[in-house]
Amino acid sequence: MHANLHMNAISRSNGREAVGAAAYRSGTAVTYRSAVAAAAYRAGEKVKDDRYEKTHDYTKKHNVEHAEIITPDGAPEWMKDREKLWNAVEAGEKRKDAQLAKEALLVLPRNLTHDQQKEVVRSFIQENITRRGLVADYAIHSPEASDGDKNPHAHIMFTLRPVEGEGFGKKLTGRAAGGLDSREVLQDMRFSYERILNDASKQTDSEIRFDLRNLKEKGIDRQPQPKIGPKVTHLEKRGYRTEWGKEVRQVIHENKGKAAQVAHHQFNRLTYLSARAVDNVRDDVAHKYYEVMYGAQAAYGTNENEREYGEYER
Repeated sequence: MHANLHMNAISRSNGREAVGAAAYRSGTAVTYRSAVAAAAYRAGEKVKDDRYEKTHDYTKKHNVEHAEIITPDGAPEWMKDREKLWNAVEAGEKRKDAQLAKEALLVLPRNLTHDQQKEVVRSFIQENITRRGLVADYAIHSPEASDGDKNPHAHIMFTLRPVEGEGFGKKLTGRAAGGLDSREVLQDMRFSYERILNDASKQTDSEIRFDLRNLKEKGIDRQPQPKIGPKVTHLEKRGYRTEWGKEVRQVIHENKGKAAQVAHHQFNRLTYLSARAVDNVRDDVAHKYYEVMYGAQAAYGTNENEREYGEYER
């Protein structure tokens, strides 16, 4: 059963921010880089963007199963309004290359019900986001996967500044220990999600367990395989060859090559060990036969016999 966690940054400086990344895969042009747009896209809602003087309407977006804003204790009520929240985030960042928010993308297991998936996401938010004083805006999507089944996942956008009074405080970003950009925080979030998933799996009396370590940590020598996505899959099925599909196929080809090389090495090693084992068994059987038929001296020889044999060889 597959599950995973990915982190993305939503920033004005990105040539292709989170909404743009999705549009890139689907072939839709996006000319703005906005936290408001990203939130509207994920929630499948119509939201006015004050900075760009534009209304982002994603109400026709399918496969949005649930959308919800979770705030830390003591946060003002207005932060539960998606339009007000992300317009306030935009207004609070003056730099043209400002990082606006982060997104945790949780790949959800198919063996959980919709309600169980929501509880998993809420638990993750409480343990990793709202406890830091940050506001989380999440949406659960369930598009069709390339295998014809569903691909449930959650987009969790969260603020970079903690709630302070009626507004926001100082950014918690940075690569120093405890910063939202640090490897330590990412590892903590991954371990947290792994534990939450396994706890949920136990509650359903399932024997499925999850291991969210990366391939290198597991000792597996292959490249991570990117997801091709439902829209690109649809285009490819209709005969179109996309750049993203080409990249995915290249990774698959390289991984298959590595797997074939490893299998060939293992087969050769197994053949060698099997031949050695057969030779040892053959020698044991031969010695035992001579021991039974002619005695131990004939089977194993003596020092004198070995000396004569050695001289004969020389």
